[in-house]
Amino acid sequence: MKQNIKPALPRILIICILLLAVPAAVWAHPHIFISTALEFVVKSGKIHGVYETWTFDRFFSADIIQGYDANGDGTFDTAEIKDVYNNAFINTRHYAYFTFIRQGEKRSSPEKVSNFSVTQKEGIVSYRFYVDLSCYTGDLYFAVYDYTFFCDFRYADVTPITFTGTFGSKKPSYTIAENKKYPVYYDPFDTAETTLTYDQWKPGLQTYYPREIHITY
Repeated sequence: MKQNIKPALPRILIICILLLAVPAAVWAHPHIFISTALEFVVKSGKIHGVYETWTFDRFFSADIIQGYDANGDGTFDTAEIKDVYNNAFINTRHYAYFTFIRQGEKRSSPEKVSNFSVTQKEGIVSYRFYVDLSCYTGDLYFAVYDYTFFCDFRYADVTPITFTGTFGSKKPSYTIAENKKYPVYYDPFDTAETTLTYDQWKPGLQTYYPREIHITY
């Protein structure tokens, strides 16, 4: 999404550069809209990881298709997927992959993800990738959001959460709720390239309450 400029600029990069000339206040509003579905992988009753699927709005999808479906055949082959990963997706690492895991008061994010793929259907693009959660034990809270508010993440209306694998004696369950006890703070006048996070409120910051998925088993 926020990308390093290469000699041959895909259209999405040109748009991002042009948008950087807009006054900072505009960045308080989302410019990309993303529906998120999560498939939690369970082994012997323990959560081992999750596949995240991000499905983009039609406008961002059109730019990804135009910029990276090089042969125009309506699918992304291996080389094109690698190109999307290296020049579009990988920069989300600067924003914690928009993925946050909480146990107690501490939030953490994955250092890396794997099994990235990109697909398109009827002009709509989806990213899919895997987050390893094997280091976590017990109940956890999981959330997907962009603290800079450049991207508007929402959980899918239909089947936002699924569980696959071996469940043991009890299948995991979940609830989704706004967390008002552990808020996130942000500066509405930060620019698109800002990667700062704020642990405490201070004058000028606004408050956001993440919609967290609470997984119990």
